[in-house]
Amino acid sequence: MSPPAGGRSLRRRVGQAFAAVLIVFLVLLATVIGALVVFIRKGDDLVERWQPAVTTSQRLLADLVNQEIGVRGYALGKRSEFLQPYYAGRAEQNKDETRLRGLIANVPELQPDFAAFDASVTSWRTHVATPTIVRVRRSDSTAFAIAYSGQAKASFDKIRARAAAIFDDLLAGQQAAGRARARALAFVWITVGITTGLITITGYIIWRGVRRSVLDPVESLAAQTRQVVGGDLRRGIVATGPPEIARLGTDVDEMRARIVDELAQVDRARAELVARSENLARSNADLEQFAYVASHDLSEPLRKVANFCQLLERQYGPQLDDKARQYIYFAVDGAKRMQILIGDLLAFSRVGRSAEQFDPVDTGVALSRAMANLDQRISAADAVIVRGSMPTVRGDQTLLTALFQNLVGNAIKYRGEDPPRVEISSARRDDGWLFTVSDNGIGIEYKYAERIFAIFQRLHLRDEYGGTGIGLALCRKIVEFHDGRIWLARGGPPGATFQFTVPDTEPVPGDRQA
Repeated sequence: MSPPAGGRSLRRRVGQAFAAVLIVFLVLLATVIGALVVFIRKGDDLVERWQPAVTTSQRLLADLVNQEIGVRGYALGKRSEFLQPYYAGRAEQNKDETRLRGLIANVPELQPDFAAFDASVTSWRTHVATPTIVRVRRSDSTAFAIAYSGQAKASFDKIRARAAAIFDDLLAGQQAAGRARARALAFVWITVGITTGLITITGYIIWRGVRRSVLDPVESLAAQTRQVVGGDLRRGIVATGPPEIARLGTDVDEMRARIVDELAQVDRARAELVARSENLARSNADLEQFAYVASHDLSEPLRKVANFCQLLERQYGPQLDDKARQYIYFAVDGAKRMQILIGDLLAFSRVGRSAEQFDPVDTGVALSRAMANLDQRISAADAVIVRGSMPTVRGDQTLLTALFQNLVGNAIKYRGEDPPRVEISSARRDDGWLFTVSDNGIGIEYKYAERIFAIFQRLHLRDEYGGTGIGLALCRKIVEFHDGRIWLARGGPPGATFQFTVPDTEPVPGDRQA
């Protein structure tokens, strides 16, 4: 099943969607920022120009009113301190007028009103204020008439009218600026609302696109995969959506097909293995029966040969010469060795039949039984057996007894000039127990460390040391049957040191002293 061709890839779709969202976001961000800038400018224009201008125009009129009061008071009281409001008002007028000019410098429509206001102020000061002050200082009695004349009142009323016109224009400008600020604020809120709506719509479109292009195909692929996991391995997987997900579905389907093929091979191998196991079980049963029958069928003739040879020697001994007696000895000895060999081979073949009956075994008890079986040989050789603390392991007690019996028996057999001394100890390791059996006998060269565990391998002539050459091979088979390992230790004191391990896969609490 080849991957589907055509169609935009998921990477391309995501990239285009991201670019579109980014462009929309930048446009909306620029619009919002522009609206905020306009709003801030309108607010600044209202707060920093029109409101101060309105306030300053009112103070400017107040400054002129103070000047008029000062002039009229001076004309009435003829005292110089009464003229103080005039000079103070004129100073404040200059400051307020300068500030007001600065505020409305960029408003050309207000310049005519401001020029008319300046002209009326100049006219009042020229025709009323200055003549009055001069005449009072000259003690001219006409000063009072000028200050309180109808012309003076009319002149100052023009100032009030011009100031009122300026105030009205500034107030109108302030109101216009307020309305512009309100419109800018409304535009900001409209822009924010449109931005929020567009972001919501864009998010919804993206979610729909992700669901249609990613989530739905992935959920469909996952559902089909779960059906395959549930056991429907024959069901083909059909993937939809972008090429990446389609290729993933193709890969999963190819994996499913491969698993189906491998399971078919496993089923065939299992069936073949079952058939071979059944054949092997029948063969083992036949071999066991054959070994049992053969041991009996071979042992009986050998026993008869040995018995009749011995009977022949007893009945016809006086008539036999030394050569005949030697021949009879050889025949009897060969028959006995053959019987021992048959028994050893039968014991060797029976090791490793089944580990299902493993039980907790006190290796101290197994060692005691082995020593009891070797009691005569131990006594005859004046052997000293030194034993340490022995643990409890899981295994076959009969086989472990045979293991100790072979190792201790070999130590006694291959002894040196001194009385045999055999030391048996155990030590706990991470993977189980390590047993050590060392002696002070003739020892074994390390170059034979592997050869000695092979069946029928001997390092000495039969005339020097008896045996069939099966003992250490049987020991290795027993240890390996218990998932352990046995070897000849290198170096150390004179003699031979054998070590073997027994894994502690199912530990039994508590060790017992032997």
